Amino acid sequence: MEASAGESRTRLVFALAATLVLGAIVVLVLVLGGGDQESTAIAAAPAACLREWNADPAATAYGSHNFNFHDYDGALVTFLTPEGAVVGENEGGKCAVIFPSRALDPEPFAAGEVLAKSRWVPISSLPAISLPQVAELQVEAARAPNTALDTAGRLTSR
Repeated sequence: MEASAGESRTRLVFALAATLVLGAIVVLVLVLGGGDQESTAIAAAPAACLREWNADPAATAYGSHNFNFHDYDGALVTFLTPEGAVVGENEGGKCAVIFPSRALDPEPFAAGEVLAKSRWVPISSLPAISLPQVAELQVEAARAPNTALDTAGRLTSR
């Protein structure tokens, strides 16, 4: 029984530590995200990215989930480098859909997706991007969303 109690304590400590780390990330984003920085977001959503998203049933299912369960009603559609920098269309980035929030989504995989090898994958799964960077992208998207998201998960320009 003591091993079971020890395992429970270990799990509780791990859960508490994970909660504290996530809380620290949220605080950092709130503190660092509210400066006088200009948004680097593209004014209009790239039409090719919208077509790619709306033609992919997995992407629209993801968008529908985000609309219905995460309360997102728009997104910033732009281009991201593998390191998470927002860039212009001809600057080597991939299509990205970032859902707007003032803090990191409690489920980081729901924060947005990037088109990688004809598949949309969570931005948070990219090896060179940290969760604080994902949170910063969501803050940037909150400043300048350029699409509307509908219940079916489709994106349209605003």
